[in-house]
Amino acid sequence: MKFENIKLADGQSGARPGQGLKKKFDYYVADSKYGISTNNDANVIVEDYYIVYNNWPKFTGDTRNSSEIDTSSTALAKIGISALRTQIGTTHVADTSLDCVIVRKSDRRAIRLQITGTNRAHYENMNASTTITEILPSDGPWTPEVGRLGNLGYV
Repeated sequence: MKFENIKLADGQSGARPGQGLKKKFDYYVADSKYGISTNNDANVIVEDYYIVYNNWPKFTGDTRNSSEIDTSSTALAKIGISALRTQIGTTHVADTSLDCVIVRKSDRRAIRLQITGTNRAHYENMNASTTITEILPSDGPWTPEVGRLGNLGYV
């Protein structure tokens, strides 16, 4: 299982110290108007995790903060995430979706998060368009960070 995009909108790797999850809508992909984190403050970086993605959704219009999304009964709880928060634009851009892994930095355990919805509500709440799957360490995910650590002889 391979995920390629680890660079944030500013070009830094999300796996590096000082980076992580951040709810700010332009943190991951410039002009996407979609951000996701475990913290309600859009300016706080949660350094315990990082995101690597294949697909990232796009939205237009004014942005707003979502209510807390309870994830305590999902696979996300296995890596210590009991709630998510998003910052999101009002209108979903057709033919965009979310396919990412959230990786816990301390042990590289990962959860795949996929959302294939067609409107803002699908991305603000976990519903039928959301798939959350644990990725066993034997299955990956392969990310640019795993490649970097392998080149350094750490894995």
